[in-house]
Amino acid sequence: MPRMALEAIDRWAAEGRADAIAAAVLDRHGTAVERRFAGFAGERSLFALASLTKPVVALAALVAVEEGVLELDAPAYALLPALDDADRRSITLRHLLSQASGLPESVRGTPPLEVELKYPPGTHRAYSNEGYHLIGLLLEAATEMPFQRYITDAVIRPLGMDAFLPLPEAEQGRALEVRDPGLSSPGVPLFNAPQWRRRGNAAGGMFASLDAYARVVALLLGGGAPLLHRDTWSELASVQFPGIPGGLESFPKLHCPDWGAGVNIRGTGGPHWAGDAVSESTLSHFGASGTLMWADLERGLGLVCLANRGTYSGWMLAEGGWTKLSGEVIAEHGAPG
Repeated sequence: MPRMALEAIDRWAAEGRADAIAAAVLDRHGTAVERRFAGFAGERSLFALASLTKPVVALAALVAVEEGVLELDAPAYALLPALDDADRRSITLRHLLSQASGLPESVRGTPPLEVELKYPPGTHRAYSNEGYHLIGLLLEAATEMPFQRYITDAVIRPLGMDAFLPLPEAEQGRALEVRDPGLSSPGVPLFNAPQWRRRGNAAGGMFASLDAYARVVALLLGGGAPLLHRDTWSELASVQFPGIPGGLESFPKLHCPDWGAGVNIRGTGGPHWAGDAVSESTLSHFGASGTLMWADLERGLGLVCLANRGTYSGWMLAEGGWTKLSGEVIAEHGAPG
């Protein structure tokens, strides 16, 4: 009997929640056990990943740690001297990766090196795009190359991903327009504007196909292989600065206080964007372009769901959205063990 856990995405397209959706379920070996496209999505469609970019950037930073050019606990100002002030000199890569730097989520019109802290580092969980802009700058300073090139060389090419940071002109025709994108600046739509796509920012500028991002989830399920040593992957998958308050301030109804070095850890908080069916060990992230991924380590099960509609309307959290889809995937595919 064919597996139908992903049938929900057909309903989403029919209801007009999004115009193009692609989803895949992965087993503990990283094999796709169910795969589905809805609306006008196809195998070669490139989705704007938005913040699903961050786990890929985190992987690149951890590769750089293994190569010895970055350190998790070295002060960031050693490579970025502009951060050497009383408030920011204690910021480390570990803080930045785990959303504990104290930087705000986004500040328009202020260069990343000039953004002021909202909380002292290590005391509050505040999801921050600005923190990932600094990770990009740390990668550039440490590797002496554009961070986009390092991320491509360290993660995208080794995993054989059909993915781009930034989006090349030659691939523009494959990239889906995001509905309800929001604005990056006056007159510049997020995800869709040519100048935004050319920027390739570290907080959310990547584009990828469904199968490409499935390789990231396969890596998470596989303990970091083939990119990371198991000890490094353990940093990614373990709660950093446990017990500090906070979470995602732009979605205050969601309670997501536990973060590893690059991904959210489901833990016991709630409500959570993946719902209650996934285990506490689940590593996850979502993006403002309508993208979701999770890797349930207890069950050895993963989900990638990419769509082309901004999350600002809350469509994905409405009844029948991400939490229902996640629950149906667990019910169909996921007995613990």
